[in-house]
Amino acid sequence: MKHHTHILVTLVLLGGLLPSLSVAAVTDQPFEKVAENTWVIHGPLEMPNPANQGFMNNPGVVLTSEGAVIVDPGSSLQTGEMVLRMLKEVTDQPVIAVFNTHIHGDHWLGNQAIKAAYPDAPVYGHTEMLAMIESGTGDTWVELMDKLTEGATKGTQVVGPDHSLNDGDVIKVSNKTFRIHHHGQAHTRTDIMIEVAEDGIVFLGDNVTTNRIPRMSDGNFMGNINSVDSILKVNASVWVPGHGKTGDADMVKGYREYLTAVYASAKQAFDAGMDSSDVKPIALEATVAYKDWSGYDDEIGPQGAQAYLEVEAAEF
Repeated sequence: MKHHTHILVTLVLLGGLLPSLSVAAVTDQPFEKVAENTWVIHGPLEMPNPANQGFMNNPGVVLTSEGAVIVDPGSSLQTGEMVLRMLKEVTDQPVIAVFNTHIHGDHWLGNQAIKAAYPDAPVYGHTEMLAMIESGTGDTWVELMDKLTEGATKGTQVVGPDHSLNDGDVIKVSNKTFRIHHHGQAHTRTDIMIEVAEDGIVFLGDNVTTNRIPRMSDGNFMGNINSVDSILKVNASVWVPGHGKTGDADMVKGYREYLTAVYASAKQAFDAGMDSSDVKPIALEATVAYKDWSGYDDEIGPQGAQAYLEVEAAEF
């Protein structure tokens, strides 16, 4: 009896150290090779829910001569653990750095698993992202993920970036050069786009998505459009969006066209003396090519109204 009691107490104590044991592991999804040294898991396109266990983004891996660099390890402790499992199918090298593209938790809450396995690996994020996490935004994202997944991300804790970045920074990791692009408020105020100079690859974060309309409530339409215009000047051949399949420059331009169509619809309504509520019918017609994208039905109305407020602000 004492022996069994000792085992029970040990398991309880371990439960505090290993919170992921209390919920199911995220279903394994393999990395897809998108370039010579780069792999991406193209995550589900729907919002976080119990079925996808919160996993919905595009974790990426860049192999250097000394180890792996992870970009956006996902939405939870459990997703980060899945990324590490799948990484073993690609390489037996250690993780030597992590980059987070922006503040939205579906992209970075997986840091917890990476840091647990590789505590010396630096985690990079925009300066404003670090400030927002310090002020409590990270806790908000942990709570939101837990709610949306009905507990499937239980045990996830805030482990944010520990190295800050700004536009123009160049981070040398082994034999790879990571150039940081930040052009003000776009999808959020914290966005970085990451150019891997030697390989002609850009990780876009949610400044560009494909087959999924992301929420824009933390962003700015013209800022996002200008950021896309700026990054298209980079001589890259492989473009990794925050959601949806990796593609070429035409994929990037396709999302820009969506943003432009919504903003133009809002300006049309404003110039005609209409209300913000009148933008949606105009935008529905202007963006019909995107009607089958995940999230379209939920976002097109709010985004049209938001763009209208931005057009109105630009007039004064």
